[in-house]
Amino acid sequence: MIKPKQNYSPEFKSKLVLEALAEEKTPLQIAVENGVHPKSLNKWVKDAKLKLPAIFKGEVQEAEVALQKEIDVLHKKIGQLTVENDFLKKASGRWT
Repeated sequence: MIKPKQNYSPEFKSKLVLEALAEEKTPLQIAVENGVHPKSLNKWVKDAKLKLPAIFKGEVQEAEVALQKEIDVLHKKIGQLTVENDFLKKASGRWT
């Protein structure tokens, strides 16, 4: 029987990635000790290595900052569409 996909917390993933990067144990040992598939751990390590340069360049923003920017853009768009909708209702004579 196939196990359902396990979702691991970012904290857990980062802990294992840091262990793997420290190279005190092999990724296989770390994966087995923590009940994670070795391919998953290898993918997390690879992703971390790819994103590290961006972190030091300042390109990676905190999730909250990025989310707030997206919310601001969406609120602006909602306002614009509301104004356009009201204008079109008024122009068509259906203003109620």
